[in-house]
Amino acid sequence: MTFDSRYDPAHLYFVTATVCGWKHLFIEPVYADIVLGSLDWLRREGRMTHFAFVLMPSHLHTIVKPDGRAIGDLLDNFGSYTAHAILKQLRHDKRTDLLRFFHEQRRDQRHQHSIWQDIQAKNVYSAEFLREKLEYIHNNPTNKEWRLVKERADYRYSSACFYDRGETPVIDIDNVRQWL
Repeated sequence: MTFDSRYDPAHLYFVTATVCGWKHLFIEPVYADIVLGSLDWLRREGRMTHFAFVLMPSHLHTIVKPDGRAIGDLLDNFGSYTAHAILKQLRHDKRTDLLRFFHEQRRDQRHQHSIWQDIQAKNVYSAEFLREKLEYIHNNPTNKEWRLVKERADYRYSSACFYDRGETPVIDIDNVRQWL
């Protein structure tokens, strides 16, 4: 994991988690639901405040504030749980192609598989940086590389509908406007 040198437990963090090899794992709802369910659980359990997210086919962007723990611990828990749950589901689904691929991606001998590349966390050090990252997250599904939807608020795996239309996203989030 990589963390910004300006670590501060009172700050928000822009987090990026990318599937090894940029595999489009989250085009299948069963795997997307594991990641979203984990984020939702961490929020409901009071381990983090969750302000924004987009789960793309191959990666996740989110803005969080750890509650009572270091960002590294929070992301270690998230990464470990989701990796194990995804692997369990891949085995259940008999996805030997993906299991073989993730086995080949392992970074050390302690793990049989690697699902995630290093999870990145950057300190949100200003309101301007927060606005920039919020827009980046919500525009990701409409950018020229992806073009998953025409209107960003229409993308199911995003919090854009909350900020653009006042609608409840697929998982609950906290309103970041108090930080702007």
